Amino acid sequence: MARKTGTPTADLLKGSDGIDWLDGRGGNDTLKGYAGNDELDGGAGNDRLFGYSGNDELDGDSGDDVLHGGLGHDELDGDGGNDRLFGGSGNDELDGGAGRDRLFGGTGRDWLEGGRGNDTLTGGSGADVFEFERGDGRDRITDFTNGQDRLHLDDFSRAQVQAVIDTARQSGDDVVLSLSAGSSVRLENMRVADLDIGDFVF
Repeated sequence: MARKTGTPTADLLKGSDGIDWLDGRGGNDTLKGYAGNDELDGGAGNDRLFGYSGNDELDGDSGDDVLHGGLGHDELDGDGGNDRLFGGSGNDELDGGAGRDRLFGGTGRDWLEGGRGNDTLTGGSGADVFEFERGDGRDRITDFTNGQDRLHLDDFSRAQVQAVIDTARQSGDDVVLSLSAGSSVRLENMRVADLDIGDFVF
């Protein structure tokens, strides 16, 4: 594994056609993994991470970061800050972390979790799963496809999920699910009559 480490200032770190480990450290960095199954850590600062091909792991760390998985089955973690995560192609896992994040799954069967803060999630094409938990904030899903996509409510029993369904309300063209005080999920362009237990995974 090739290792490259940045400095406290802005760096450009480039990987190889093999397996790379890139650590930006401080500064507003740009990290490019290229081919291979790479690990990219932006460190502190507002960073831009590009996995390209391979099954990559991208961690924005602190700051307002932009993460692009690219090809392959990638894992993207925004961590702290207001981040934007793009899975690209493949079956990706996206976790916004704390902050007001925007997640885009892209193509494939993706798993999206906004984390703490008021987040916006877009699964893209494919059968995606959107995960939420109490205390996450006021989140929204822009493209939930009934009968294809699923919701996962972490640490909710089946009975508790049914209670969420029973208290779901119509808000214009959208459905709003209440998870706890201050925590909700808005499903855009959805009808409350179409929501049932089959829309959830356990």
